[in-house]
Amino acid sequence: MLLITAAAVLWLRPTGCTPVDAGPSSAEPSGRASSSPSAGPGATARPIPPGNVGVPVRLADPTALSVVRPGHRVDLLRLDGDHDRTTPVASAALVLEVTGADDPVAGGLLLALDPDEAKQAIARSGRGFAIVIRPG
Repeated sequence: MLLITAAAVLWLRPTGCTPVDAGPSSAEPSGRASSSPSAGPGATARPIPPGNVGVPVRLADPTALSVVRPGHRVDLLRLDGDHDRTTPVASAALVLEVTGADDPVAGGLLLALDPDEAKQAIARSGRGFAIVIRPG
């Protein structure tokens, strides 16, 4: 499953994504940071940190895509059964990219998760995911 996810992440990786070791000088020659056309205004794609994998996630409430941005930290929760129960999947996961914020049906998040969190996100049995955006 992780190999399939890794292949999907590499295939879905935006062309403007910079290598992890590029540091803060990864701006375009004009001095502006590159942005993903589907991520919304002012958003920039983030590299996958070492030790993590990128996992695409669709939210049960896609309207949250309009308020989350790359670089935010979120808690990922799986909605189980009815919406009264949740199961924590990841804590303080880095948002790498927000796709389709203008089209919530096709949109989702690309999150940096450690391998164990990625397994939980992939092997989901609930009704979708919810996020809690952490301050900072």
